[in-house]
Amino acid sequence: MTSSGTGSVGVTARLAEHVAAVANSALGADDVEAIRRLFLDNFIVSLWGSTRPAAGRVREWSRRFAGTGRSPVLQSDWCTEASVAALVHGTAAHSYELDDTHDVTTSHPGSVVIPAALAVAAETGASQADLFRAVAAGYEAMVVIGTAAGGLETVHRGFHPTSVFGAFGAATAAVSLHAYRDGQLVDPEILVAAWGHALSQPSGSMQFSVEPTGGEVKRVHAGLGARNGVLAADFALIPQLTAPRLVVEGTYGVAASFGGPLREVTPGDRLRIHTISYKPYSCCRLFHSTIDALAEVTDGFTIPVERITEIVVGGPQLVADQHMTEAESTMTAQYSCPYIVGATLAYGPTRYDAYGEEFLRDERILAIAAKVRFEVDSDLEKRYYPEHFASSVRLRFADGSSASATVIDSVGTVAAPMTTPQLIAKGAGLAARDHVPDGTRIAALLWDDATDGRDLAALLAAGHSTKEQV
Repeated sequence: MTSSGTGSVGVTARLAEHVAAVANSALGADDVEAIRRLFLDNFIVSLWGSTRPAAGRVREWSRRFAGTGRSPVLQSDWCTEASVAALVHGTAAHSYELDDTHDVTTSHPGSVVIPAALAVAAETGASQADLFRAVAAGYEAMVVIGTAAGGLETVHRGFHPTSVFGAFGAATAAVSLHAYRDGQLVDPEILVAAWGHALSQPSGSMQFSVEPTGGEVKRVHAGLGARNGVLAADFALIPQLTAPRLVVEGTYGVAASFGGPLREVTPGDRLRIHTISYKPYSCCRLFHSTIDALAEVTDGFTIPVERITEIVVGGPQLVADQHMTEAESTMTAQYSCPYIVGATLAYGPTRYDAYGEEFLRDERILAIAAKVRFEVDSDLEKRYYPEHFASSVRLRFADGSSASATVIDSVGTVAAPMTTPQLIAKGAGLAARDHVPDGTRIAALLWDDATDGRDLAALLAAGHSTKEQV
C-alpha cells in the first residue's frame, strides 16, 4: 500500500470489506474471552476515572440531556441519547491513565470503542453476543486505520491518536449495532460512509502534553472520539448527507492530514483484539517497563529508599524531550519520568491516588524524584517503538554498590499478559468509593451469556444490573 498523487484507490474500500467481514462473523471462544477481559478492564478503569473531578463535572454537564434517549449515563441515575452517554463514559475511561493500549497506533481503543458500543447497545437492546461482535469490529477498524496512518507520526503532527483513530472504531461499532438491530449484515458501503463522516470530526490536540497545566482536556479526547463515532454512524444512515470515500488514502485523508506516509496493512487471521496491552500502573504507557525494572532492582520494592543515592533511567530520546518535566498537575505527574519513579518508590506501583492533586507536593515523592536522571540508550532506542516500550534502571546506593535491570516487555503487554485476576485487582481501592461495584461481581455479569447491553450499561450507571444487585 503506497501513497502517490491522490492516493492508492481502493485502500479504504478494502479495509471496509475486511472490517465488515469481522462484524458479520461469529466470534470464536478465544475471541469472546478476549472481549470479556477488555470489558472487565474498561469497566474497572472507567469507575476509577469517574472518581476524578473533571470526569465528575462532565457527568453533571450531561444532566441537561436527561430524558433525550435510553442510554444510561455512567455513575448517574439518568439516561440520554447515545452520543452524550458515550462522551461521559469515554471521558471517565481515559481519566486515570489506566486504559488499554494498542502499542503500534499509540492509542487507547477501549476508552473510545466500548463507551460508544455500550451506549448504542443500550439504545438498541443488543444482546451480549451482538455487543461483543460490534466491539471486535470497532477495535479492528481503529487499529487497521490507525496503523495505515501511523500512530507516532500522528502524535508528532500534534494530534491525539486515541481521539482521531477512535472515531473510526466507535463509528464501526455503532454501524454494526444498527445493522444487527434491523436484522441485516453490516454493509461495507455504510462503513465507508460512516468513516467519511468520522474523517471530518477529528478531535484532540497534543498541546496538553507540552504545557505544565491544562492537561485535563486530554481526558475528554476519548469521550469526543466516542461521541463522534456515534454521530458518524447516525449521519451515515442519512442518504442526503454524503461524505468522502477515500478516507484512508485520499489527498486529505487520515494518513495525509493527521499521520505519515501511508502504510501497508495486511489483515491477518487473528483479530486485533488479541494485540492489546493492559495497564497495571496509572501512568503513561512508556514507563511501565521502568516500573517493572524498579521492582526488579529493589527486590519487589523491599529495599529502603533511603539507601538509594541516584536513579538513572535509560531509554529513547523521546523521554528526554518530553518526559523529564516537573509535575504541576495530575496529567503531568502521570507523564513525568521523575515523578513516576518517585511515586512508585514512595508508595508502590498500584497507589493510583499518588498521582492526585493532594500528592503533587508530597515531600517523600519529590525527594526521590530529585535523585532521578535520564540517559539516552541507543540500544534501547532500536528496540523501542512499535514492538516494545523498553527501558532500564540503574540504582546507586549509599554504600557505593549499584544494581541495574532492563525490561523490554512490561507486564500487561501481549508478550507478558495480565491474568484475569490481575485485571480484577485493578479495582482494589474502589470499595472505599460510594456506589462502585467490585471487579469480581463485574466479571460475574460479563461472563454470564444472558447479560445484554442494557444490563451492562445499567451496571455502570447506578452500580447494579437489571439481574442482580452488585
